[in-house]
Amino acid sequence: MAHRLDPPEGESYLSPAEVVRRLWGEFGFVQADARAGAEHVAAMIRQFERMDFPAAVIEEHRQLQPHAVHLVVADTAEFGDAYLSFAALPGQGPLIGYHSRRHESAAAALLARCCRALGYHATEL
Repeated sequence: MAHRLDPPEGESYLSPAEVVRRLWGEFGFVQADARAGAEHVAAMIRQFERMDFPAAVIEEHRQLQPHAVHLVVADTAEFGDAYLSFAALPGQGPLIGYHSRRHESAAAALLARCCRALGYHATEL
């Protein structure tokens, strides 16, 4: 239960700052946290190390870590299951996961609006 967001073929990914700016214009509640973004990438790096990923992949993510922003977007601060949560990293599309089918269903309209605001399309994983 996840979606990856990507720009149309041949177009570049938005910077994390631009992702935040566009989402502020679309949603009533946007929580953007650079420290949580860095922690998210640190957890990814630890997982990559456990899985014996190539050193180049690990180093690439170390370079991205200071620029990552973790986002939570919804229409209100009292969002229940109607929210999206993901990290924005330079040169990568957001990976949006869901904790349940109910969460995925409640967030479906938000996902469509997020894609529209960013000019991205969603691929179910």
